[in-house]
Amino acid sequence: MTNDKKTRISNNLVAFMRSEETLTDEAAAFIRHWILTDKKGKLKADYDIWDMVLKRYLPESRPVLFRSTARKVDGKIASFTGTLRCAEKFSGGKGYLIICDTKEFLQFSDMESPGNYSRSFFPVAELLRKEAENTPCKFSPKFLEEYTKEDEYITRVNLNCMYVCKWQSV
Repeated sequence: MTNDKKTRISNNLVAFMRSEETLTDEAAAFIRHWILTDKKGKLKADYDIWDMVLKRYLPESRPVLFRSTARKVDGKIASFTGTLRCAEKFSGGKGYLIICDTKEFLQFSDMESPGNYSRSFFPVAELLRKEAENTPCKFSPKFLEEYTKEDEYITRVNLNCMYVCKWQSV
């Protein structure tokens, strides 16, 4: 994927969430690919796009986010969920639970210069809900129904600012 295409997609995702543009087919295809592809199928270009988005987008909401993982890996861009139940389902009761309280995580982000955020997250489920209001919608009703439930967010793992717990069987 060219740098120009990655820039177009990242710019459109940010502009769409700020209600400055409609979602392009190219950006919708990227979101669809991200959601439907497992970790092995994700490309460096996918992470490059998210890196550009996270540097430029600062959401207004401040949810608590959860991630289940087999290994603690710092600094990687990763998917989180807004529901503990979903994180537990993905864990199978094994590995680690990473918790990101975005209110704490972003408390100093307002002081950073826009377009150069070192801490941010992107609400994929919010993008899906927002696009669902458009006619025509770029996602099928079945796709929207299935993937808005996961309440997915993208952020960079920063273990210095997140809580790490180990799943334990009860």
